[in-house]
Parts: sequence; C-alpha cells; structure tokens
Amino acid sequence: MQRQTTIIRGLILALFLCLATGAWAGNILKDLVKAYSTYQEVNMLLWLSGDVKAEKRFGQEVKWFLNLTNKKVKDPETLRWVNTIFHRVKTQFRDRGFDYDLTVYEGDTVNAFAIPGGNIFIYKGMLDFVGSDDELAAVLAHELAHAERRHSLKHFRQNAAFQLILQKAVKNKRDRETWGALVGALTMLRFSREDEFEADELGQAKMFAAGFNPSAQVVLWEKFVAKFGKGEKGLLQYLSTHPPSQDRVNFARNNLRKLQAAETRDFSLSFNPLSDVQENLLQNGSFETDLVARGQPDAWAVKEGKAFLAEGWALTGRRSLQVVADSWNRPVRVISEFIAVKPDSRLTFSGAVRGEGEGQRVSIGAELYDAKKRLRGFIWPILTNHPVTSSWEKVQGVFEGGTTPGRHLQKDTTFIRVILQSGPMSRGSVWFDDLLLQRAGVPRLQNLLAGGDFEYAGPGGLPEGVYGTPGALARDTQRFKTGYASLRMESAGSGETEVKFPPIPLTSLKEAQELHGTFHFCGTGEIKGRCLLEFLDETGNPLSRRLIDKDFTAKADLWQVNRFRARVRFEGQEQAVARAVGLRFVAQIPAGASLWLDGVILR
Repeated sequence: MQRQTTIIRGLILALFLCLATGAWAGNILKDLVKAYSTYQEVNMLLWLSGDVKAEKRFGQEVKWFLNLTNKKVKDPETLRWVNTIFHRVKTQFRDRGFDYDLTVYEGDTVNAFAIPGGNIFIYKGMLDFVGSDDELAAVLAHELAHAERRHSLKHFRQNAAFQLILQKAVKNKRDRETWGALVGALTMLRFSREDEFEADELGQAKMFAAGFNPSAQVVLWEKFVAKFGKGEKGLLQYLSTHPPSQDRVNFARNNLRKLQAAETRDFSLSFNPLSDVQENLLQNGSFETDLVARGQPDAWAVKEGKAFLAEGWALTGRRSLQVVADSWNRPVRVISEFIAVKPDSRLTFSGAVRGEGEGQRVSIGAELYDAKKRLRGFIWPILTNHPVTSSWEKVQGVFEGGTTPGRHLQKDTTFIRVILQSGPMSRGSVWFDDLLLQRAGVPRLQNLLAGGDFEYAGPGGLPEGVYGTPGALARDTQRFKTGYASLRMESAGSGETEVKFPPIPLTSLKEAQELHGTFHFCGTGEIKGRCLLEFLDETGNPLSRRLIDKDFTAKADLWQVNRFRARVRFEGQEQAVARAVGLRFVAQIPAGASLWLDGVILR
C-alpha cells in the first residue's frame, strides 16, 4: 500500500522536475493532464486494493457529480431532524477514517444509499415514507452498515464491467455521461443476499445500541413489502437495490430475540413541521429510555457509586436519574457518552436537580479528552458542591472555550463527557432530570402556547399551564407522540370535555400576523373533536366569531397530525373589545373512552 502511494508522489515529483529543467516546456498542459490521469488511475487501484484515503478521495469525486445532478434539501427543521437521528446512529459504527457524512436530497424517490468513503445519501421521499424516528434510524443504520463493511468495494472488485466504468470515469473527470454511468452503477448496485443480511443484522444491533427501537426494522421492511410487492420482480426505487423480502422481515424479527428486545409497533416521531424540539448534544437527557432493561439510562455510565432510573420522581416524562451517596466522603459520579466539541466551542447547559432533604450537594462539570480520547482534565463550570433542596431547581451554565484566560476548554479538547456528581461531603439521594446541552446560538422557534408539549407536571395531575373540564383531564406519561408525555381527555358525563391553553395577549402579536398551528391526536376509538382559535375579551370569554373552527376525528390507537393557519385580522368592533387570543379543544367523549393530544404548537 505504502509503495503504491509512493508511486503517485514520484510521478508528480518527476513531472515538476522536468518542468523545472524545461524538458517538457512545449507540452506542459498535455503532460499535466497525463500526470493527473495517471494519478487518478493509481488512486483507483489503491481504492480497489483497500486504501481508505484513496476511497475517501474517490467518494468525493462521486459526491461532486451527485451534487451536480440533485437538489439538496434546505429546510432547516427537516435537516435538524434527519441529522439528529444520523449523528446518534453513526457514533455506533467503526470509524475507518471516513468521517461518515449525510446528504439529504429533494425528490419523491423512496431511496437511500451509501457510496465509497462513508458518504450516505437519502431522498425526501424516504423521509415521507418512514413514520417515526426509529424507522429512519433503521434506514440510516442499514446504509452505515454497508459503508462500514465496504460492500461497494467488494462488488467492484468482483465485477470486471464495473472496473471498466471506473477506469473510464477517472480518465474523463468532468464528462457527465461517463460519471453518470459510474454513479448509476454505484447507486443502483445490487448487493448480494449475504451482504443485505449482514447490513440488516449489524444495522439493527447498532440502532439498538444508539437507543432506538430495533422493532422498527421489522415494521419498515413490512411496509416496503406491502407497498411495492412481496417478491423482487417489479420492485422500484429503494427496493430495486435493497429488496426486502419476507425472509428479511423474518430475519429482522429473529434478531429481536438475539437482542432480547420485545417486538412493538408504537414508535415516536420527533419531527414536525412546526417542531419546537432543540438539538440536544446529550443523548437521553431526560433519562427516559432503558432498552436493555438494566435499570440504567441509555447513553450514561455510572463511574463511581450507585445510580439508577427512578420512576415517579420525574420533572419531565416518567423517569429521572437517582444517585445515592452511602458515604460522606465518597461521591457518586455518572458520565455521559463522548461529545465531539471544538476548543473554541461555547455550549449552554440547562437541567434540573433535587435532593431528598437537607444536606445533599451536587456538582455538574465535564471530563476533557483529546483527539485520541485521552483524559486531559476536569472542569466544574455549572455547579460545584451546590446545596439542593427537596424541590426541583432549574440550573444552567456554559462550557466555553477560546484563548481568553478563564475559559473552560483546553486547546487540545476534542471530546467532553458531562459529569453528574453527588457530593463530596454529601449523603443521601439526589435526582437529575431534563438535561439539555447545545451549541450556543442555535435558533429556537418559540411556541406561543405555554404547556403545549405537556412535558412538565402542574397541580392536580394536569400538565403545567393547562386547564379545563375538572376531573376529565390528566397528564399521561404512558402514551405520547412527541417528547415523553401527552394530555389525556376523558368523558365529562353528558357534556363536552374541554381543554384550554393560557391566553396569548394581543400586545404580543401584530395585526394581520399569520399564526400557524399543529397538533397530534389519538383515541381509544372513533372520537370527534374540534380545535377552536378565538379572540377573547378582558374577562377571558370568547367573541362570537372564531378564527379557526376545525373538526378532527380520532381513530383507535392511531396517532394523526392536523394543521391550521389563521390571520390576526379584526372585523367590526372586535378590535375595541378583544384583548387576547385563546386556543381550546372540545370533544364529546363516550364513557370509558379517551382522547389524547400531544405536540400542540402555535406560532
């Protein structure tokens, strides 16, 4: 391998020596082209022999052509969703030096594929096809498995026709027809049955390790087979290159047993056109998942002492992290997974802590690591031996780098692991919840509705800020669509069940401002409801005209989403009496039935 790399360098060096002496002065351009072509051919041979750097260079050439012939998705919310899932999954795969990369293209094609060099591509049609974060993770993990195992290299080595196309392409760097044939050969490459099963098994295990539900691979392959056919004949788009047969559905189902994971069909979807979710560099920051049922939160490790998931003590969702200090002089320490940072990064941290009584103390900081993941030091910029009470307390702080004295991150810092610590000089239990770590300056779109995600508990078992029919509303942490909680509406007897959100003062809105809303809903059966957006007078009563009066029908055990838009525009005497805008939901719910709302957003 080293010898072949030396040949390339030697060719280029010989060229410039000859130019310096004037020997090729009459044909400089011709010889430059000849030397470049030779370099590319040797690069091709290096890739076929397994050289990773050559594969990366070749992958960049292919990516160049794909970007010429495809339009990239620019919607920031779509990209945030896809990249959040991708970054969680890719950390589970062996880094061959590729630095796995994802590109999202416009188009209705239900397709995703990997090319040499660790480059993954997915079309908008695939994003519309998957119905959950977990199904998207299954697609991306499958492609990353092909990339890690270098299946495209394996097939190019075995196929002389592919090698001829490759040889022609490197000699015609900017010829669209030739490169089109090469890219077509790569993107429509049919892997062997063995390679597909290998990618399925590895991808399913890795998505599970990243905290996703591996049952999603079973459901995804079933959806493909149901939509495009049960055999390989006539399968289009994604299935033409990765045909999921019933055998692969069964294979994925059998793998669940190996992973000791129960088969389920209810997955979460964090993506929403009006989503208010922020990028969180901390995986499982609310400590909700424990997929291997160890009593430990996914993506966290207990380094010293005792810590476990606590049910019923949560600020958000239904779980929190409880750490127990048995000794005054022995702290309990829990650390996150590795988080990639830059030495000049500025990361904002927020979360919540509480203790069981008096005398508990908490520290929150980070371990610093260099590029080789060698521990370089500790920092405690968030909390240092901070006393806590039995009530939840919000905390926040900044991990900051740079050259200014007093900065927290060292100049060689490449990774950090967040530390949650009880003590020292503290005894008893401390709880952590609702942790968020993000890069400073990440924009957040504001939801005008307080409590629209139903994450935080309020008085009387209701979500914080929500009110309505007494005894018929409750916060539900067992069934939800976004986040870790929803609002459950039950029968009010003979009348309608109603839920209201805090009024939005007109002083915070502009006249003629357009409002966009979205909400998820689900029922125990077919239940009809209405979404009402209204002007409110100074006593909180609605005016006669409604800005929105939208009907919706819930189905049994099926989450649906609905959207609406309205303009803040007055008619008649409305401007004189209106003081706020209010959103409420009403439904006639039969006895014993339930209707759930989640992800209610207005902006």
